Amino acid sequence: MLPKQLSKADSKVLAQVFDPESAPTRVEVLVNPDLPTDPRILDKELLLTLKSREKEAISIIEQFEKNPQQTSKDVAFRSALSIIDDIIDSNPQYASARNNRAQLRRWRFGDRNTLCQKTSDVDRERTAVGQSAVDDLTASIKLASPPRPQDGVSPAQGRLLAQAYTQLGALYYAAFKDLDTDAIMDVAELDGSSWTKDRFEEEASKLFYLGGLYGNEVAKALAVHTNPHAKLCGSIVKEAMRKELAGAV
Repeated sequence: MLPKQLSKADSKVLAQVFDPESAPTRVEVLVNPDLPTDPRILDKELLLTLKSREKEAISIIEQFEKNPQQTSKDVAFRSALSIIDDIIDSNPQYASARNNRAQLRRWRFGDRNTLCQKTSDVDRERTAVGQSAVDDLTASIKLASPPRPQDGVSPAQGRLLAQAYTQLGALYYAAFKDLDTDAIMDVAELDGSSWTKDRFEEEASKLFYLGGLYGNEVAKALAVHTNPHAKLCGSIVKEAMRKELAGAV
């Protein structure tokens, strides 16, 4: 007896599970170069000033990476953070600075053991940093997103949303990995509750999908890798194929 072939309908369903972009109704991002670089900062001179200050903060980190003996990582972090904090304090609607502040915190403390830590060894500063990064990325996404999903974004907006979605996905995925243990864990509260391991994985997958939608290739690959439904479907398909092949012998 030969193994049965999948029907066209079954093949289409599996394709949509493993590759969401293959769906006939898949969402597409409309990039419009004629739109303002930042929808909330329309003053071009101010925007140039803000970008210049961001580059100043980034250059501090770049100099540290080139010559780490010159100063400590913590000093470099706090110097760059001071500039970004000042930008946000004076221009709270500037989404890019919030994205960069979250990235700066991730650079200093990493993703692992921030939102989730062993109860026996909790570092409250790391927890606060993780929650602050989540808050910044959530705010950045909200500020940079178009009013409606079908509305267009400028190229700069698209790049920012790709980065912010991917960064937030990375934080949630790290939390999912941290919870993949038998140890008793302390989980930071998000949305007023402590998320489960499955919730972190599901949210990370959604965020990676959105990051990929806006052009981040790494996020696009991770969206499939972290999709719990695709993994479940994959295990079912493998088992079915094993049985079919066994019956064909």
